[in-house]
Amino acid sequence: MTEFQATPSGPPKGPSLLACLQCRHKHLKCDGKTPVCGRCEQGQSTCEYTKSRRGYKGPSKKRRANSPDTSIDPTTLLDTPVDWGLQAGFNYAPSIPLPSSGSTSPGLHDMSPPLISSVIPMTGPLTPESSSAVGGDGYLLDIYYNYFHAAHPILPPHRLLNRSFYPAYLEQVMKFIGAHFTPAASSDTYRPTVVAMVQEQPVAVEKVQALLLLAIVLHSDNERAEAGVCLAAAVDSAFELGMHQGSFAVLASNGDPIRAESLRRTWWELFVIEGMLTALGVQREYRTNMVPLEVALPCEERIYHEGLVPPPSPTIAQFDGRVFAEEDRDFSSYCYRIESIRILGRVVAMGEMTEGQQDLVEAIDARIGSWGHHLPESKEELLRPDGSVDEIMFQATMILNGAAIYLNFPRSDLLSSPAVAAEVICGHHGPISVPAFSHNEHAMKASKAARELSRLAAFRLPVIKHTPFFICALTLSSIVQLASCSVKAGSMPDVSRDRLALTIGVFKSLARTWAISQSIMRQIKAVARDVMDLGLRPTMDSLDLTTVLDNSQFWVDQGPS
Repeated sequence: MTEFQATPSGPPKGPSLLACLQCRHKHLKCDGKTPVCGRCEQGQSTCEYTKSRRGYKGPSKKRRANSPDTSIDPTTLLDTPVDWGLQAGFNYAPSIPLPSSGSTSPGLHDMSPPLISSVIPMTGPLTPESSSAVGGDGYLLDIYYNYFHAAHPILPPHRLLNRSFYPAYLEQVMKFIGAHFTPAASSDTYRPTVVAMVQEQPVAVEKVQALLLLAIVLHSDNERAEAGVCLAAAVDSAFELGMHQGSFAVLASNGDPIRAESLRRTWWELFVIEGMLTALGVQREYRTNMVPLEVALPCEERIYHEGLVPPPSPTIAQFDGRVFAEEDRDFSSYCYRIESIRILGRVVAMGEMTEGQQDLVEAIDARIGSWGHHLPESKEELLRPDGSVDEIMFQATMILNGAAIYLNFPRSDLLSSPAVAAEVICGHHGPISVPAFSHNEHAMKASKAARELSRLAAFRLPVIKHTPFFICALTLSSIVQLASCSVKAGSMPDVSRDRLALTIGVFKSLARTWAISQSIMRQIKAVARDVMDLGLRPTMDSLDLTTVLDNSQFWVDQGPS
């Protein structure tokens, strides 16, 4: 018997023109019998009917896709029959102790057993106050997909969204994000209530998705503490649902391969974002990395975007074994992005180690160095033949070079106080200053990673479509390049000046959308002026990234190097 209890049902029947409130609420087929339908009679539940303008309108795309003449057999995707009345609100009994945040997020730890939230089809405008207070804001969903979805693709593809039913609070989050990208709307319209609206919802997959998206956007809005609260709540909810289990996506998708892929992506996106925010000091612990990685890996972006049935999903073990496998196997861009964040997680975790760091530094350095050698030819170029960018591989490269900076910069001779720098660069995990190689070799490796990040900034495409975490990566790149220039006080090579000019230009472009970019740009420009004009090693006062890095400083000593 599985942990998900099944409800017996009779032979398949055609859809009824009526559905009671109880069946609608649980997303169950209703036989429409009056005064009590078959399900309510069997479960001894109160059965009520009401007229609705969202009544039955013919066979849905999902039913047509699952009809007998289709090539997809849902039974091959399910291990047991499931009572989908529980849907994303399974009562889950974990088989291993789960990492706890100890958070006290409102509405998360004192609620009754989770139930699926009331959901509505995504048609027509919704606002925090009502479904009609702001007319015509449905276009913000298009903007969300056009500018943001490709960077964090966890929700269903845009053209398939109409077949999915999502809760109003998730739609509000999407509109809140979309409003960042257009002068025709203001995110302030949604911001006052959107976080509280999501937090008060019962635990469900859609709540995890909403909290995760909020964590990304609030961090980029320079609301880092609030982003941390949302991320911790998302991780808590994901563990409560059992999303980290390998069987969850298959069971919770009810035979829909696109939803199964969306659920897998939601877990791995949570894994990636928590890894980055832990490295940036927003989170203390990387909790999603503390459980066995059982969830199957996501498919290629093109397959998901076009709504095709994904091929059998590989596992982490299969991906890790590719290096020694007899035959090559294709893996998606998402797989390489996950590998990059796992490498970054290993770097950050070294902050807790007291012994054996040198061997680990050498091992991680080898892992970073070998990453590019094991890329298939199809993944070596970030620009596709049609001129578009593989955004997920872009992020994989970005994260890998960020990990190289986190690993090497604190051990280099670029800083006057490597111990203080280590506390910042490695996410407030304590001083990590003992080099595994020479200080100069670490400096060269950090500088090379910084140049690679600058190269990413040179892609001639709308930078606004990149993940907002690119801002953080460019900050690391700028700091390393400024530190390198400060070693040669009073002399900034033209190449370095040009790279910094490009980076500052990207900050300026992104500042129109993300508040954190505006704050960083001011600080980087101030430090650059000191390095170029005064010929001094930057000081604490000249780089006060209080609003960005929680009162952490990159330089300590004053005076020339």
